[in-house]
Amino acid sequence: MIQTKFSASRISELLAGGTGKTAQSYILDLAMQSIGLREELSTPAMKHGIQNQLNGFEQVVKPLFPNAEWHDEFILINEHCGASPDILNESSPMDIKCPYYIDTFIEQINKPPSKYFAQVQMQMMACKSDIGRLVFYLTKPEEWGQETEVVEYPFPLELRFKIFEFTKDEEIQEKILEKVMESQPKKIQMIELLNNANVISEEQFFYEQMNGFVYRKLQESNNILNLASVTRVNDKFYYKK
Repeated sequence: MIQTKFSASRISELLAGGTGKTAQSYILDLAMQSIGLREELSTPAMKHGIQNQLNGFEQVVKPLFPNAEWHDEFILINEHCGASPDILNESSPMDIKCPYYIDTFIEQINKPPSKYFAQVQMQMMACKSDIGRLVFYLTKPEEWGQETEVVEYPFPLELRFKIFEFTKDEEIQEKILEKVMESQPKKIQMIELLNNANVISEEQFFYEQMNGFVYRKLQESNNILNLASVTRVNDKFYYKK
């Protein structure tokens, strides 16, 4: 079994309120990864961020923080969780976000999303730092099939970024650890459920539904841990209604 950890980049999903399905979805993803199944999620925004983070580091961070170093490696907080800050500046973490829409950038610098605040707080725990920073860096989006260099927005660089400095928030950090400890047993239960799944062929899956059985994707269940069993078809999991 692959050892998976709860990470800062998705910790806001454990903290989410409501029905609990957001947290359940994250725990299920980790359980799937634990048995060697991983769906690579890649959105245009994620690709843009990966392509522009290093540029933001060189253009924005290094001139202001000469001692900053690119990091992007996982640091354990405890045996169940950790964080991967993009940058370390004398042991304090920094994370770069690269929105490419002007309205999104303005909205985020006016009020940084709470999910990023939680992410930086978890990075601070990993680095044992009382300070963490969040960088917003606006860059123009790449267009599909574009072969020439992207022409940047016609605004001065100093208007295309903003850096927020956060101090340690003990309340949110304690809540993060509580949610991790609460979710770890659920992850173990889900791993056991997946490992004990009833494996059927695509043919059986097809004909059973032709004959009236109803299957639903596992992630659609309101409470996966209440299911008596699950069904596996290739690398996909379902429950029978």
